[in-house]
Amino acid sequence: MRANGIMSAEAKAQTAMVRDIIRYPAPRVSMVTAWFTGNVTGLAETIYAERAFDRMPILADALEDAGCTNEEILTHCRGGGEHVRGCWVVDVILGKT
Repeated sequence: MRANGIMSAEAKAQTAMVRDIIRYPAPRVSMVTAWFTGNVTGLAETIYAERAFDRMPILADALEDAGCTNEEILTHCRGGGEHVRGCWVVDVILGKT
């Protein structure tokens, strides 16, 4: 909530989680299936199953090693803020979208 025009830390965290799930604003980002190497999919499966979203920067490195140069994807994975189940990058890799 806002007090004197300042958003609380809790509200910022909730907003970040919602944006992680629904990608607002939602630009169209294409992911190349060639990037979905065993390492990338294995990491995505582990991140999803164990809710190990602290490993998202490692997923970015794996995607980059597989040839991904899309800055939106890489920045999202490496970006600060909390990731949650429903994270669009993980969901696309796992075929959940």
